[in-house]
Amino acid sequence: MSRSAERGVALIAAIFLVVIIGAGLVLLSVLSVRNSQQTTQNLLQIRGQLSVDAVLEFAVQSLVEGVTCATLNSTYADSIAIEGYPGFDTTLTCVQNDYSGAQTISILTLEATSEKGDADDADYVWARSEAAIELES
Repeated sequence: MSRSAERGVALIAAIFLVVIIGAGLVLLSVLSVRNSQQTTQNLLQIRGQLSVDAVLEFAVQSLVEGVTCATLNSTYADSIAIEGYPGFDTTLTCVQNDYSGAQTISILTLEATSEKGDADDADYVWARSEAAIELES
């Protein structure tokens, strides 16, 4: 085999190696971007759930302190701004059912929802949670 034929094989091997390394770098880049997007989505989902939990805790505390469901519904049904969770539109609804017997009790059902972004966005997040409490009158 002549020396010029050996140079041709080395050139082909070098080009092949560069193409393989380039394809590997592209694959790693794509995987990294997808992982970053998933991490962002998980973080937003956790923040959405925490904003819902914060609203429910606020509502329970308000009800224990004597605020009525009607007051909560009229004040917070549209949107609640939570300083720690900017960009989330959080709403609260409260339903009160009174039961009389040996003693009068009220069963209060709370529902909080939180939403960030539009349903068409990649970063769209929606969370919902319910709670029920019983208060004696």
